[in-house]
Amino acid sequence: MIVLGYREGLDSALRRRGLDPFYVVEKQKAGLAGKRYRLVSRLEDAQQVLRAVTGAGLTDVAGALTGHEQGVFATALLRAQLDLPGDRDFGKVLLFRDKYLQKNALPAEVARARCRYVTPEDDFAALAADLGVPFVVKPADGYGATRTAVVETAAEFARMVGDRHVSDVAFVAESYVRGDEIHVDGVWEDGRLLWNSVGVFHQPVLSWSRGGVVADHLVTAEGHPELVARATRVAETSLGALGAPDCVFHLEGFDDGTTTFFGECAIRLAGAHIVEIVAMTHGVDLYEAQVALALGEPAKTTVQPRPPVQRHAYVYLRHFAGRALTADDFRRRFSLVELDFPDPTTASPRSYGRAGHAILADRDETRLRARVAELVRFNEGGDDSNDSEDSDD
Repeated sequence: MIVLGYREGLDSALRRRGLDPFYVVEKQKAGLAGKRYRLVSRLEDAQQVLRAVTGAGLTDVAGALTGHEQGVFATALLRAQLDLPGDRDFGKVLLFRDKYLQKNALPAEVARARCRYVTPEDDFAALAADLGVPFVVKPADGYGATRTAVVETAAEFARMVGDRHVSDVAFVAESYVRGDEIHVDGVWEDGRLLWNSVGVFHQPVLSWSRGGVVADHLVTAEGHPELVARATRVAETSLGALGAPDCVFHLEGFDDGTTTFFGECAIRLAGAHIVEIVAMTHGVDLYEAQVALALGEPAKTTVQPRPPVQRHAYVYLRHFAGRALTADDFRRRFSLVELDFPDPTTASPRSYGRAGHAILADRDETRLRARVAELVRFNEGGDDSNDSEDSDD
């Protein structure tokens, strides 16, 4: 199996199926030790990826897949070139990569931000009049929140887009939408929504670049029926309107308590620890579903959800200057399902500035959200009480 980008959970799912992965990656990781792989400068460079695969002399290739947004287009190209199962419609892939094309293709009934391409030559005052202030600037085909910013001034806009006009489609600007940042993750198959879960971020993900902590908890129809219904409806309408192929998908948006606004949708696995807490809460392994689809098998055979007993959350722990926390500090204060918090002298920051992570669980969704907030405050240094949290679980 050709795999673009390395993810431990996906690697485990492949090996459970007896598949031998060949990785194409942008950087070396500890998990690649002893595995076959080739380095490329950018997974988005489909020609370079194809060269790496062709030059490897692979035989008996069963499929190609990726767990990373930047590898989606190259994966479709590999499938077309090597006659492998799965989606290979390049135009459709672009609808799930380019933020402007995606929002422009949605029906009017789907609430979303106003979106337009921008270049360094655009006048900030005109953009502010059109989109309001603040507005959001991001790469049109970007992924995650690593290169996204909320801008309020001409100087901030210039820092985001640079001073050279090298492309008319490199960046988009979007009106700012207020509300809880939410995500919907699941499986789309045979032109319908097979299954999905809904989660809520502790704070906007892009806040990590200002020193914030990324955290996220799952909600269910039992605890938050209206939110889950709204978010699910937006996912179903959007994926249908965009002509989504059979896929595992990750949709992000905002919910203000009455309306769920579409943010963006990707035809790949969610990042962070979303896939892991979905499996813990619902018993659905989206890694397994992705592997099945890459082999040309129906994903529905892997989607057998169980009624959730506990809801799960993750927090991406960070090291802060002047805040000398250890793993034992977290264990003493919090009841955790899982904890990874290495000493700062032995680890460097990873995605979203994280040094490690914690996973929490609770039967009550409101209480789980409060526990996440408490853990985040403790990590940031805002609560130095020595008392342990109270939990009925």
